Amino acid sequence: MHALDPKCNADIMSDMKTFTVRDLDRTPAAVLEACRVDGRVRIRERGGQSYLIIPETQGNPTMSSLPDFGSRRDRLCKGTLSTRFARKLDRALTGE
Repeated sequence: MHALDPKCNADIMSDMKTFTVRDLDRTPAAVLEACRVDGRVRIRERGGQSYLIIPETQGNPTMSSLPDFGSRRDRLCKGTLSTRFARKLDRALTGE
C-alpha cells in the first residue's frame, strides 16, 4: 500500500481533533493546546469548509549550556607554552 493512498490518509485524518469556529472563538486556549499536543487540529465551519492549524517550529533553539573551555585548555596546554608552540597554535587558529 502506498503512503498516500486514500485509505491511509483517512486513517491519519480521523486521528486529528476537529473543532468548530465557535470552539475557536470561545475556547482558543483549548484549541491551541490540542494543536500543541497533537501537532495539528482541524477547524470546521458550518458550510463544511475545514482548515488546518499547525504550530510553527522554533527555528532557533537556545543553547542550554556551554562546554567547559577552561578545562579543555588546561588539558591541552599543561603549564607554560613554548614560543614556538604558541606561534603554531596562533597560525592554526587563524587558518594559516
